[in-house]
Amino acid sequence: MFVMTDAQVLTLFGLFLLGLLATLLVVRALRGARDAADQDAPPAGPEATVIVDGSNVMHWGGDPSLSVLLRVLDALRDLGHVPAVVFDANVGYKLFDRFHGHDAMARALEMPERLILVVDRGDVADTAILAVADEANLPVVSNDRFREWSVQYPWVKKKGRILRGAYDNGAVTWTHPRR
Repeated sequence: MFVMTDAQVLTLFGLFLLGLLATLLVVRALRGARDAADQDAPPAGPEATVIVDGSNVMHWGGDPSLSVLLRVLDALRDLGHVPAVVFDANVGYKLFDRFHGHDAMARALEMPERLILVVDRGDVADTAILAVADEANLPVVSNDRFREWSVQYPWVKKKGRILRGAYDNGAVTWTHPRR
């Protein structure tokens, strides 16, 4: 009889989620390419250079706030970044008192849908954030230290990989404003 340890189960589950996320991103990219071709649209803009923990960042000013999130995204663009934003499934309820998926959040943020991910209910956004950041070797914007993920993703402890910040009186400040 084959028995798996808890660590092996978690590793397999993590690999499954990573594969599922990769499949989702490929399908979304293909759908976006098909839609762009159908509309004779210009090619998509530059790929993301930073992953934003949207559910964390929207709390930087205290209560969940779309305006705080928008200010942080603008500050990242001012630093030369192209942000991609990942949210917990409940983001719409926190900001708008109703569900908002990828498309609705993309409209609210005035960003391309391909740069927005709202995880499914019951999924942990941290899994998607860290898997994508790991795969693409991108920094993450969040005040979460991701300690519970440091064994699977040791880079979360490296200075500059998690960009922390604050929002106060209309201003965004960075702990590590590196690109």
